[in-house]
Amino acid sequence: MDALNTNSSKPTPTGAALFLSIGLSALLAGALVFAVGIILRPFSIPLLWASVLSVTTWPLFTRLRSRMPRRPWIAALILTLALGLILLLVSIPLPLRLADEALELGKRIAAMDMAHIAQWGRTVPLVGDLLADNLVNLPDKDGILTTFIRANQATLLAFATQAAKGIAHTLAVILMSLVGCFLLYLHGETLVDQSASIITKLGITRARYLFEYVGATVRGAAYSVIATAIAQGTLAGIGYAIAGAPLPFLLALATMIFSLIPLGAPLLYVPVAAYLIFFSDLPWFYGVGLLAWGIACISTVDNLLRSALISQATHVSPIIVFIGVLGGVLAFGLLGVFVGPALMGVAQSLWLELAQESSILSNNAAPETRESRGN
Repeated sequence: MDALNTNSSKPTPTGAALFLSIGLSALLAGALVFAVGIILRPFSIPLLWASVLSVTTWPLFTRLRSRMPRRPWIAALILTLALGLILLLVSIPLPLRLADEALELGKRIAAMDMAHIAQWGRTVPLVGDLLADNLVNLPDKDGILTTFIRANQATLLAFATQAAKGIAHTLAVILMSLVGCFLLYLHGETLVDQSASIITKLGITRARYLFEYVGATVRGAAYSVIATAIAQGTLAGIGYAIAGAPLPFLLALATMIFSLIPLGAPLLYVPVAAYLIFFSDLPWFYGVGLLAWGIACISTVDNLLRSALISQATHVSPIIVFIGVLGGVLAFGLLGVFVGPALMGVAQSLWLELAQESSILSNNAAPETRESRGN
């Protein structure tokens, strides 16, 4: 009896005390999440890239893991090393080769007959004489390029230093992304299960479906990016070869790399077309033809194929996919190609789910309203 009286005599929390307790708990949780976010902020980009790489290659990892079920870490290590090798092969030789070709292009420009180009410039209506005078006086025999380099040594040195820092930063991001990818191979399923359990407790009942949807969206985006880059690189190579551009195979590879981002191919085929029109010995219509080929075929593939493939993989409207890709690139860079469509797809899924629940609730409430009116 005394124990019962003791328990019954405990004061029950009032509404204000309960509200204060919930508010303090929410404040502490928010502060903890904010602090953890500050700690993880320097690693946000590598973690996102690790998530994209692991989700994209997850089917391949599961097949490899099934061959060695007792040692999954070996499968994770093999696939991580393979990804690292591919990234290094893509990110290191091509820029070096492009640097050599840029040097060769500089030599060609220095050896150009500017008098001949100026004579062509005089045929341009209205501004022909002004254009010809400036072109003919551009490279003088005293070595204007050498003079420019000597006068801007500090600026060029600072630019080279920033470029070296950028390369070092890229290599560091690749290394951290590969480490994160290895860890996600080993513990990704456990992390997804725990995250789905927490999200379900917060009231979202389709957490598991959302994670599967994000995985399908990221994989669809990755496959579409690869397919679009291959298609654009192939079409660009055909155009370069027909138009007579120098080193068409290397330019095709470079276009393939540029095509990883939306609207990236024009950054290469437009300057090549301008070079063919203004600085080569070929007739002007070769460069114009390359420009028309790029606009009509290469850029059309970028605009249509990428959105169509992601839309087919995720059952999301191509317009929403295009907005997600373009907005994601503007917000996150190349990473946004994968993150943007996934976020837009999840937002659309939640929107439709909430709209469906609202319609069901309204339909259930309608008969009760009619019955109450009848009574």
